[in-house]
Amino acid sequence: MTQGKNTPGEMAIAGTHDTVVKYVKNHFPQQSALRVLDLGAGQGSLSLKLKQAGFDVRACDLDADNFRVPEIECLEVDANGELPYPDGSFDLVISVEVVEHIENHGSLFSEVQRVLKTGGHYVLTTPNILSLKYRLGFLFTGYGYSFGPLEPGVKAPAEQHISPFSLDRYTWLLSLSGLQVVDVAADKLQSTSKWFYWLMPFIRLFARKKHGRSDSVRQLNSRVALLGRTLMVLSRKSGDLSASK
Repeated sequence: MTQGKNTPGEMAIAGTHDTVVKYVKNHFPQQSALRVLDLGAGQGSLSLKLKQAGFDVRACDLDADNFRVPEIECLEVDANGELPYPDGSFDLVISVEVVEHIENHGSLFSEVQRVLKTGGHYVLTTPNILSLKYRLGFLFTGYGYSFGPLEPGVKAPAEQHISPFSLDRYTWLLSLSGLQVVDVAADKLQSTSKWFYWLMPFIRLFARKKHGRSDSVRQLNSRVALLGRTLMVLSRKSGDLSASK
């Protein structure tokens, strides 16, 4: 089917939005009861799919004029700054392929925590720098997939991937903002990484010898981490930020 000029395009890897909607529906089957914020909504492809799935959706983006779903409100925001919503406004916040574009993750996650209701959840997706494909690419070139060279002096927030953070770092940053990771999944398992999965026993052995047997070490070398293309991280607001410190 030909895409009309007003049809929102998917500003993410093809199929990501459908995968996220399926993931969210599996975790939150009572769609009609949930108020959702699509943070970094782009043209509105995910927002529209969430609305069609029965969620009560709001949206925001750095370029709100680019949003193409008139029946959903989209406000202009900088994800590095404040979100224009009252405390406890949402049951669920979703940011698809946003966090790798920004600098101030502490501010973003604190704002997400603030606008979530107590017990509310946050879903983020980001390229997986723990995959075997990424690790080997970085070993041989100094760059991993999705994170190429950056030109000094050039700042293009919507285009550049500037924050190649691991799952361990995101878990830590989220926890500082009062958000506890409760689930980690991947959109798909990479065939390229599967070719090198025979390295898995050696990677896990070396990781245990160097860093011990903590949950973090196990998670960073899990099947999802070693083979996943894009990570989907689900966290939960358990209480006030002051209670988590």
